[in-house]
Amino acid sequence: MSSAASRLEAIKNQVLYSGPATGKEDIARERANTSFDIDAMKNFWAGGAEAYDTLQKAYAMIKDDPEMIVQAPRNFHELTRDEHREFTMGQIYRTIQLTQDIKDPKMLDALRTAMIQYSESFSMRFYVHEFLFKGALNMFGTDEQKAEWLPKIEKCQVLGCFAMTELGHSSFLRGLETRATFDVERDEFVIESPTVTSTKWWIGMAAHTATHTVALCQTYIHGKNHGINWFIVPLHDRVNGDLVPGVVTGDIGAKYGRAGLDNGWIQFRGVRVPRTNILGKWVSVTRDGTFNPAPNPAVMYGTLIPERLSITTGCRIMMGQALLIASRYGVVRRQGAKNQQIMDYQSHCVNLMPGIAFQYVLRLTEQVFQDQFQNLTSNGKMDPKTYLENVGDMHAVSASIKAACTWFGSDVLESCRRACGGHAYSAYNSIGGIIQDWGVVTTGAGDNVVLLQQTGKYMLYGFKEVVEGRTARGSIDFLNNYSEWLAQDTCKVDDERDWLHPSVAADVLTWIIVKQLEVVATTIAGSQDSFQEAFNQNMLHIVRIAEVQCFTHLLKTFITAIDDLEKQQKGASNKFEHADIPTLKKLASLWGLHVLFKYMDFATMEGYLTASQARAIQSQYYKICMELRKDVIGLTDAWGVPDFIHKAPIGKYDGDIYPEYLKTLVDAPGCFGPPPYHSKYIKPLTDPSLNK
Repeated sequence: MSSAASRLEAIKNQVLYSGPATGKEDIARERANTSFDIDAMKNFWAGGAEAYDTLQKAYAMIKDDPEMIVQAPRNFHELTRDEHREFTMGQIYRTIQLTQDIKDPKMLDALRTAMIQYSESFSMRFYVHEFLFKGALNMFGTDEQKAEWLPKIEKCQVLGCFAMTELGHSSFLRGLETRATFDVERDEFVIESPTVTSTKWWIGMAAHTATHTVALCQTYIHGKNHGINWFIVPLHDRVNGDLVPGVVTGDIGAKYGRAGLDNGWIQFRGVRVPRTNILGKWVSVTRDGTFNPAPNPAVMYGTLIPERLSITTGCRIMMGQALLIASRYGVVRRQGAKNQQIMDYQSHCVNLMPGIAFQYVLRLTEQVFQDQFQNLTSNGKMDPKTYLENVGDMHAVSASIKAACTWFGSDVLESCRRACGGHAYSAYNSIGGIIQDWGVVTTGAGDNVVLLQQTGKYMLYGFKEVVEGRTARGSIDFLNNYSEWLAQDTCKVDDERDWLHPSVAADVLTWIIVKQLEVVATTIAGSQDSFQEAFNQNMLHIVRIAEVQCFTHLLKTFITAIDDLEKQQKGASNKFEHADIPTLKKLASLWGLHVLFKYMDFATMEGYLTASQARAIQSQYYKICMELRKDVIGLTDAWGVPDFIHKAPIGKYDGDIYPEYLKTLVDAPGCFGPPPYHSKYIKPLTDPSLNK
């Protein structure tokens, strides 16, 4: 050992780690005092005892694998961009190696779940290839195209990306400029980027990894534009990684988060692909250039719906880890005249509990919406008539879920950061990194304001339909009773305890939606301006109505899901994997009151709620948050996130957070000793012989 290394080791040995172990006692007491069986809730959360056990095996499989998990003394949060890129691709490679030996599909899913939880960069690389690229082929490809491409995709012989957004247009699809022009003589499409603004932008895996992309292009045949269609286009040579002729692609460069994902930009310079590379389930082009269009252009947008619905899974992973860290820190950290746990302060608890409740809302509702979409599309074999009748509602639901939930998630993450004080400013405690990785979700897959405008327009159209005697369906079928809702001038709730019934909150929120749609519809109808101008003048109002609709629809779906779950669990013998129904009902009460508290100004403005009722809502909201305080550790433990997944020393399972936090810093590069620039910049100032 060198003298410098010996000195460093001597300094490390002088660091004091001992002290009062109150954290361990506090968190153990929290678990003992939880009102429900935490292990049973863990099993429920995972999808059953077998699923939970399988996930634990997956965690054990990856925990000590240096190609999957950054091993001490290295730290995940210390990786440079280049190291993060290489490590993430190494994770992908290692995962593929492991999956070749795993025959159990449940174990495969568990392995991917564990890795997705560990790294958002891994998650996005996997998601782009498996969900977007492969998903587009499944939804828009013919049987022949699937037979040709899917085996290569499954084996990762072809690595794919999803080239939709453009530099000057983002995800405004009608404005996309990239062209696919049919060359009849050579029976090929020529892919071209005609302007700088047509450059495909923010394309995950395009910089270095993807061999192919599905590119969304304006389709020109015999000089006529036939609208946007999807094309399989090669990018990088599968053998040496070089760009194929006609493709220019580069790295987006330094980003706010997700450093391990190689987002890129693409320009096409006359790239030629066979006519058969246009994804042809809904459209086709004959040898002579005859274009057979889709039954409705809307079918070409269908891939965006599952992308937006899948946001809920990312919400649960990232928000869940931040909430878990903040909750554990909140019961270990003590402060105040009585040295109480900071979680006991109303200001602390009320800021975290709605986010925890929302995790359970998502857990019980996300599968409902995904099943609805799967039933609608029949895994790519959908009936066009049924699809077109229902896709509008599914689009409005998915757009609002993506937008409202990710905005709420931003608020939750900031609450978690503040709840941990200065310690959350440390990268080692993960919350800062989660916030950085989260940033893109409020704009990726569609800007939130634009998405909520689309939902708002759908709702206004539905309101117009029912007023004119037609029928609304799906998520807005309550509009069919619009006249009954509007006949209610005031809210009849007079017992403060009734606000704890989530159905009561849902009814008031439904009244708010109907009334505000009437207000906006009347305002627009009475405007002397065009519809677009009048819509713009009421845009923020409409966006907020769409938010209320999203959260109310989630609340109603959550209430129904709890009722269905309660029926399923009655009489069942496997109680060791049952959710605690009374706790779920309290969480539903909390969520209903949270949404009502946030948006009740709509009702007070119209005189529907009195000041006394508004105060009662606030009072019950705060009370239910504090009532659930005793279960905060049990509710977050139930998510089953191991310490090595969330990586934050202040979120340690056993509560002994301070020694681990200090040890993390001691092991970090550059913790001790003069910095490399000492002799250049510090010594000339502080050395008396040099600075006289």
